[in-house]
Amino acid sequence: MSPMQNPIQAILFDLDDTLIDWSGRQGTYFSSMIPHLDNMLDHLEAGGHALTDREGFKTTLGETLVSHWSEAKVTLQAVDFRRVVQDTCRAHYLDTSRIDLMELLHAYDNKAIPGVDLFPDTIAVLDELRDRGYKLGLITNSMLPMWMRDAELRAYDLLDYFPVRLSSGDAGYIKPHPQIYHAALDQMDVRPAQAVFVGDRPGNDIAGANAAGLTSVLLTPPHLNYELNGVTPDHIIGTLSDLLPVLTALERTTEKNDV
Repeated sequence: MSPMQNPIQAILFDLDDTLIDWSGRQGTYFSSMIPHLDNMLDHLEAGGHALTDREGFKTTLGETLVSHWSEAKVTLQAVDFRRVVQDTCRAHYLDTSRIDLMELLHAYDNKAIPGVDLFPDTIAVLDELRDRGYKLGLITNSMLPMWMRDAELRAYDLLDYFPVRLSSGDAGYIKPHPQIYHAALDQMDVRPAQAVFVGDRPGNDIAGANAAGLTSVLLTPPHLNYELNGVTPDHIIGTLSDLLPVLTALERTTEKNDV
């Protein structure tokens, strides 16, 4: 059966711990940000902005992140790294009217995090899905604009697989809010019932996919052990490769229904 006859037209993925494996990361996420924050501070100083307390700036930014994420978990409105940076600059009495925020974000120079790598089967599975004719998309609860995360995708040779990519920082909402799913599906020209979503977090990824009307697939990498807490995935897989027989079964079910 051709993919056009299959009601499942698209596969939408989470990014972190779904396509890329964070189990080998050393330290915290914030510690991995420090070299990039230093890049930003160097850029500010080169632009004539007086920074009397570089370490204090980084501490303030970390505290601002915690505050913004705490609020986001209640409202489901996304954390926007651009606002975090602006708030931190204002807290340190920097004249934000003289700061080119886009230049500052480019100076951050986001890169793949040491120790974070692809799951062994990521590329092979994406190749197979593309060969089967599925549309592929990606949504992530990242505060960074997607163009900043694209540097990581490029490093992992993932960028060309995903013509549709959304971060929550761009979409304005975090998973499990349905809006981020619908925004991606609108770009893919696919209805929710025609899409499968694959993610690793029951409370964010799967609950959101269920609410948005997608077929939900929970990926359970061995280094993660999230409780379902009442969330019911349509399918549970241990590796990305396990997604392929799930899709094959969906295709066969459709064939039977069409007879």
